[in-house]
Amino acid sequence: MAKAMKGGAVSESAPIYYEEMSKVAGKENDKQSITLIATDDAYNFGDYITLRSRTGHKPQVLTDRGAIISERMAGMMDAKVGDTITVTDSSGTERKVRVDGITEMHIGHFMFMTSGGYKHVFDEQYQSNAYMVRLKNHETSNVESRSAKLIKLDGAKGIVQNTTSKKQVATIVDLPDQIMEVLILAAELLAVVILYNLTNLNVSERIRELPTIKVLGGLGVLVYRRLKTVDMLGALKSVE
Repeated sequence: MAKAMKGGAVSESAPIYYEEMSKVAGKENDKQSITLIATDDAYNFGDYITLRSRTGHKPQVLTDRGAIISERMAGMMDAKVGDTITVTDSSGTERKVRVDGITEMHIGHFMFMTSGGYKHVFDEQYQSNAYMVRLKNHETSNVESRSAKLIKLDGAKGIVQNTTSKKQVATIVDLPDQIMEVLILAAELLAVVILYNLTNLNVSERIRELPTIKVLGGLGVLVYRRLKTVDMLGALKSVE
């Protein structure tokens, strides 16, 4: 396994400890999955995963005191920096972890620790069981091809691709845009229908008014002539 992590299509790799933990939380009070990643090389860990705060993008530094958790996980547990949270490991044992920092992440629940922090929380020696890998070619097709080859190696139980997370984020980001496009199209169609109906109604009313205008116009001329005749007779009467 270690040989496959060097050279060839692999740009660089680093051993880590990977474990799926859990926590009963959230509005539905259901079981939430938490991914624990621990490293014995905190200095170069940022080459693989960026740990930073949302406000100001301040770097979050891994220490042996506790763990850095993802923003979504902090929201789920209503946790703040300095708080102590409780999570359940794969064996069903509850572990208390101090929150050293909160990193900007919007997908999934993650917890990052150093080897020293792992030893402090789990009270056992750190031992890597997985690798973080960066490929020279980041194309999705190449990532999927390399993943298919790596999963066939002896000792490989599974592969987690960050391309999957990227697709999830892209889907979530694009969904509101698609909804807005549908709403805009529906509003445009509604506007066309309303304008069409108003135009037809206006034309119909004008057509109905035309005969009335003609009648009123003719009557007006008749009245004017009669008034003129009355005026003339009145003038002659006054002369007499």
